[in-house]
Amino acid sequence: MKMTRKTLPLAIAALISPMAMGEDSTVPVEEMVITTVRMSEPLRVVTDPRQPRQPLPAHDGADYLKTIPGFSVVRKGGADGDPIFRGMAGSRLSLLVDGETVLGGCGHRMDPPTAYIFPESFDSIEVIKGPQSVQHGPGNAAGVVRFERNRAPVTESGWDVHASALGASFGRHDEVIDATYKNPRFQLRGTATNASQNDYRDGDGTRIHSSYNRRSAQVSAAWTPDQDSFLELSGGVSDGEAAYADRGMDGSLFDREHLGLKASFDNISPLINKIDTQVYYQYIDHVMDNYSLRSLPEGAKQRAMNPDRETLGGRLATTLRTSAELEWVLGLDVQHNEHSNRGSMNQMMMPYQQMTRQTDAQFRQNGLFAESSWDFRPDQSIKAGLRADHWTARDQRQQVALGMMDSAPNPSAGQSRSDTLYSAFLRHEMQLEALPAMLYAGLGHNERFPDYWEMINKESVDSLSAFNIESEKVTQLDVGLVYSHNRINGSFSLFYNEINDFILIDSTVMKPTMGGMMGMNMRSATVARSIDARSYGAEADVTLALADNWRTEMTLASVRGRNKTDDRALPQLPPLEATVGLHYDDRRWSFGGMVRAIAAQNHVDPGRGNIAGQDIDITGSATVLSLNAGWRPSEALLFTAGIDNALDHSYAEHVSRAGASIPGFDQTQRVNEPGRTLWLKAQFTF
Repeated sequence: MKMTRKTLPLAIAALISPMAMGEDSTVPVEEMVITTVRMSEPLRVVTDPRQPRQPLPAHDGADYLKTIPGFSVVRKGGADGDPIFRGMAGSRLSLLVDGETVLGGCGHRMDPPTAYIFPESFDSIEVIKGPQSVQHGPGNAAGVVRFERNRAPVTESGWDVHASALGASFGRHDEVIDATYKNPRFQLRGTATNASQNDYRDGDGTRIHSSYNRRSAQVSAAWTPDQDSFLELSGGVSDGEAAYADRGMDGSLFDREHLGLKASFDNISPLINKIDTQVYYQYIDHVMDNYSLRSLPEGAKQRAMNPDRETLGGRLATTLRTSAELEWVLGLDVQHNEHSNRGSMNQMMMPYQQMTRQTDAQFRQNGLFAESSWDFRPDQSIKAGLRADHWTARDQRQQVALGMMDSAPNPSAGQSRSDTLYSAFLRHEMQLEALPAMLYAGLGHNERFPDYWEMINKESVDSLSAFNIESEKVTQLDVGLVYSHNRINGSFSLFYNEINDFILIDSTVMKPTMGGMMGMNMRSATVARSIDARSYGAEADVTLALADNWRTEMTLASVRGRNKTDDRALPQLPPLEATVGLHYDDRRWSFGGMVRAIAAQNHVDPGRGNIAGQDIDITGSATVLSLNAGWRPSEALLFTAGIDNALDHSYAEHVSRAGASIPGFDQTQRVNEPGRTLWLKAQFTF
C-alpha cells in the first residue's frame, strides 16, 4: 500500500472513528513497547529512552529521535545519521548531554553530536520545539534536545540497577548496564554500553556498507551534604568505528573523553530559589580512512584524515521567585572550542600519526540570558525570554582544499570576526474552561552564528572562503493545542518561519580552476551562501483508549518551505508522514502493530541543502508495517520482541545521502533503509 492523498484521510478516519465509544476506558500508565511519543505540554516532549520502542532505534541518538513526530534522519550507513527537525539540521538543532554542548570533529559530518550518544544510558530525553527557550545555549532555531541523567532525592540506602541485552537481524547486539549505589549523602553511578552490527540488507536483499561497533563508559560521584545542596563529578569515554555507504571513507575512530563538575543549591532565601552551576571539558578525536573497513581498488593509496576538537564550557543559572506567580531564571553560559586536523594522502609512506596537528579554527561564545514564567491568572500564563551572545571566531587555515589533491592559499587566513547576536521569545498559554485542553501561541526570534561546517569547511560564491558569511536570523510563530481527558490524549501544533540570511549549501556552483579563466578549466564547487526563506508545517499526535487494555495511536508530521531568493523549493525537507497503530497491553502481556505511511516528495532542489546533505531527486511514497509483542513475568523483568519492516519493503528516506560506489557492494541511488528486521530484547530493573 502506498500513501496518497486518498489513503491518508482514510487512515485518520480509521483512527478517529472509535471516539463514539463509551467514556469508561483509560490509557495504560506505562507501555511495554512505545510507538508514539506524545507532547504533554506546549512545545515540550519528554520520553523515557529505556522503554523498548518500535521501530527499533539504532544505538545512537539520531535514530532514537526519529521516533518523535517532526524528526527525520539523514542516513549514511548503519549509524551516525544526522537528525533533522522541521527541516532544520546541524547547529540549528542544539543537542545537550547532561547540559554539555557536544560538537563533532569531522568536517564531512561523519560524527554529528548524536553519534556519541547511546540513548539507553540516559534517564530522559526532552525536546523543546522551536526558538521557545533561551536558557539552553545559543542557536536553537529548530529547537533543543536534552539527554539527561536525572537526580532524585534519596531517603534510604540501596542499589538501582538497569540492565538490558538486545539481539536483532544482521548480527546486531546491544548490551547496557547501569548501576547506582545511593544513600542520603552519597551516590556512585557507573554505566557501560556496547553495540555492534554487521552490514544490513535492504528490502531487495542488497547489502549496504553499514557495519558498526561502539562502546562507552561513564562514572559519576555525587555528594549531598544536606537536603538543599548537591555536588557531582562525572567523566566518561567512548570509542568505535562505523562503515559508510555514502562516501569514499569510513570512520575508524570515534574517541570522546569528557569531564564535568556540577553543583546546585536550593532554598537559599525567599527570593533566591536555586543556583545551578557546571563546568565541563570534552575532547573528540576522530579518524576517517579508506582502508580499515573496506577493500581498496587495485593501485589505490591508503588515505586518512584525523580531525579533533577540544571544548571547554560552563553555565551558571539562578532561579528567582519574586512572587507566588512569577519566576525568573537568570544566567550566563560560555564555550570555547578549538578544531585541528592532520592527514595523509599516502598512509604507507607518510602515516598521519607522525604528522603535526594544524589548528584551523577557534570559536568563543559568551552568553547572558533571562527567562520568566508568569501565572497571571489561574488558567493563563506568559512565558518569555531574552538572551545575548557575543561570538568570536578566528580562521587559522593557511590553505583551502579544492579537492583531494589540490589546494590554494586561504584568502581569510588569520582573520577574526565578532558578532553580538540576540534571541527572544514570548508565549501565551491558556487552559480552556469548556474543554480539557490548553491553547498556546508563541513568537520566537533566533540569531545563529555560522558553524564550523558552514564557515570553515565551505567556500562562498565569490571567494575560496565562506568565513565572513552572514549570521542567520529566524522568526517563528508557533500555535497549538494540548488535549487530555479520560481516554483521549493528543496535541496539534502549527509553525511558520521567516528566515533571513538562511545559510544554503549549494553544490551546483561552477568556478574556474586556479589560474583558469571563466568558461575554461572549470571545477565544481560546494559553497555556502545566504538566501531568504520561509518554512511552515504541522505535527499532531492522538492516543485513544478503546477499552481497558486496548489503545490506538496516530501521528502526523508535515513541513514545506520556499527559497524566496531563487524562487525554488527549500531543499532537504522530509515529506508528509503519518503513523497509525493498534496495541493491547494488560501490564503482563502486550502485542501491537504500527503502519508508517510516507508520502512522495516532489518539492525538491537537487544539489542544494544543508551541512548534513543535499537533495538528490524526487522520492516515491512508501508504507512500512511493524509488529511487536511483550511479556513481563515480574516487575523487574521485561521481554519484548518485534518485526520491523515486516513486509520487507525496499525504500529510502527522502533526506538520505546518495549511495557511493564501494568495491564489493552494489551502488544504490540513496542509502536505503534496512529490510525486514527481527529483534528480541531482555530488560532487568530493580
